[in-house]
Amino acid sequence: MMENNSSTNNNPEEILIEEKYPQVLNRRIDSLDVTRGVAMMFIILLHFCLAWLDYNVVFIAAAGQIFLEFLGPAMFIILSTISVVFTVRRKQGKLPEKVIRNGMFLRGFFIIIFGLIYNLFTLNVWGWNILMFIGFGQIFSYYALKLDKIPRMIVGIIILFSSELIRDFFWIAQNENFFYWIINFIISSPEPEITLLPWLSVCFIAPVFGEYMYDVMNKGIEHAYKQLVKVFLLTGFIIAIIGIFLGLEQKYFTDVLYNPDGSYPYINLLKMWNQQSVAPVTGLVKFLITGTYSNVLYTLGLDLITIAVIFYIIDIKKKDNDFFKMLKFYGKASLTLFLIEYIFIPLYISNLSILDFLTLVFPFIGFLGILTFIWYKYGKGGIGSPEWLAGQALGKSKKSKT
Repeated sequence: MMENNSSTNNNPEEILIEEKYPQVLNRRIDSLDVTRGVAMMFIILLHFCLAWLDYNVVFIAAAGQIFLEFLGPAMFIILSTISVVFTVRRKQGKLPEKVIRNGMFLRGFFIIIFGLIYNLFTLNVWGWNILMFIGFGQIFSYYALKLDKIPRMIVGIIILFSSELIRDFFWIAQNENFFYWIINFIISSPEPEITLLPWLSVCFIAPVFGEYMYDVMNKGIEHAYKQLVKVFLLTGFIIAIIGIFLGLEQKYFTDVLYNPDGSYPYINLLKMWNQQSVAPVTGLVKFLITGTYSNVLYTLGLDLITIAVIFYIIDIKKKDNDFFKMLKFYGKASLTLFLIEYIFIPLYISNLSILDFLTLVFPFIGFLGILTFIWYKYGKGGIGSPEWLAGQALGKSKKSKT
């Protein structure tokens, strides 16, 4: 990634590359770190909301996840694929292709390891959680970049619109023979959260926007920056509208694939929503159900709009107050924050009213940030953090940055 200043990147595989090829600069883009920070804060807020709110008000968490899911895992997937573009394009012509490939594999591998550890804590040996998909997504996106933009978009669209047919077939047929069971196990997993299909399509589609953003950032011209914002806003709006239009069909618990044990478990949020009696609903439109192709379009569109707005604030308007610095740090430390939040989730399981929750949760999110900041700043480069562990495994301890 790139940043508007010359601060070096702490990605462990890139530290190794710098030792052998010091001419390669490793910088980050502030606006993407801020966007990642916004997504990380939303995920922490949602996780605490789902875990801490008592039975009478937990429907608020369900509403938040249904309507604001685009700010969570989907945003991280899209930002991850964009980061692959910057990592690869920045090094092409400066490093051997083998070095670039190995770096992408190492980055993906260590995120996958953390995903497997996360699965163990949730009692799943295999499952497409957000970390698992981002890890594999780094590798998928690297190979997707081998294709030209138009063929890549065509492949991504084909994967997207065929994904439900393929996934639904193997989910229904998995008990017919062992081969179908294996295929379903691979593409959906026992707990289908962020599944291989349809999210694989994003690894082909989103990097096209990442390449456009990379080219604009290289120009460094304000007019080009403003044009990027317009393109992302307009394209995001069109994609989101298409997703809504294609996903107006309602799905119910009585549908084979949408029952509580079906292929689309996010519809279970309806049960949580219906714990209140003011506005119960019997079904959910497809574009709001994670794992459908219309939902991928809907979230991709909203995420492009979000990226454009934050890019405008940070890179065009040059906003750099303490709040945005905090969001930038949350984005850089997102993996650590994602993992350590689970230590504190058991504190108030289903035990808080909405007033108590609002009183506690925002100071607590701030506490997690301060804890992580102290760990990184005074812990000799964040000893014991996920990033530090990855660096140790690669044979290179991170240098402390003050």
